[in-house]
Amino acid sequence: MIVPGRALPGLLCVLLVFGCAGSEIPESSEDARIRGGGAGTTWSADAGWLLAEKGKWGAAGSLRLEALKAFEAAAYADALEALMVLYNSSGTAEMRDLSYYLGESLYQLGRYEEAIEYLKKVYKADFPSPELIDKSRRRVFEIALAYLRGRKTRDVLWVFNVQSPEYGIDLLLDPAEGLITDNPYLSFADDAKVEVANYYFDQGQYAESVPLYDSILSMTDKEWKELASFQGALAEYFQVRGAVYDENKLLEARRRFRGYLQQYPRGEYVDQVRGKLSEINELEGEKNLNIARFYLREDELRACDIYLRLVLDRYPNTLAARGARELRRRLENTEETELR
Repeated sequence: MIVPGRALPGLLCVLLVFGCAGSEIPESSEDARIRGGGAGTTWSADAGWLLAEKGKWGAAGSLRLEALKAFEAAAYADALEALMVLYNSSGTAEMRDLSYYLGESLYQLGRYEEAIEYLKKVYKADFPSPELIDKSRRRVFEIALAYLRGRKTRDVLWVFNVQSPEYGIDLLLDPAEGLITDNPYLSFADDAKVEVANYYFDQGQYAESVPLYDSILSMTDKEWKELASFQGALAEYFQVRGAVYDENKLLEARRRFRGYLQQYPRGEYVDQVRGKLSEINELEGEKNLNIARFYLREDELRACDIYLRLVLDRYPNTLAARGARELRRRLENTEETELR
């Protein structure tokens, strides 16, 4: 779960917002190493590209082999230069895996937004390699998490870097083309939904988190179900402003907490759930005690007694019940005095 940060001094907040503190995943400034004067097109780990003439990359087939050699050696700036030449060349349509290698090279260089465009081409097209499709989807998932967790920033006006968790959320759950929206049965779909739900929860956007937690409960994977059950109930509860104003929310939170206890009687969050149910009882008890006090002020003693009994019967272990007992005792003493 994402842990909310503490309040920061004003100047530091400004520095972080505008990127002066730097991105944790920077873009590489590395350039491809290219020299002319060779006998042909070759690449080496020590020297990079050696071309017969600068700008003349030679035959596509041999260039591809050399580019993949650079890629496998993790010389991504060198690989990217040649892969881009191939991608933009005519006669390379059969090299359908170029999108993957371009996307992965850009990713390794920290150029995430550019990487996404090529990785999407892999799994949105009729691609021949299930393995590369899976790798591309997982890479986009990792990129989305980097934005969501604030580990990667976006450029604004080519000057400032700002955190953009919403961009990460859109990559995963955009209604039109989100990775998980289009592929709800991916093995990491529940992980993605938990990440986004927890982000909303930690930002205090409880109403937005509840549907995501509920969607996790309907999935077959059991890994996150207990957490989703607890967090969904907690998110409902945290939307309650008071028993009078949000009675339906309070009842829904109670239903969800009880459902958790029924489903997970020895679960990780049992003590917290019981504590929240006690808080709900206090709120409900206090609400009904206040109604009893209202009727007492209106001299409607029968109605007052009905609500006092309700507090004592339904919420016997609450502070409200203690107040109800004291009020009944006073009423009984008053009646005895009047009879005398």
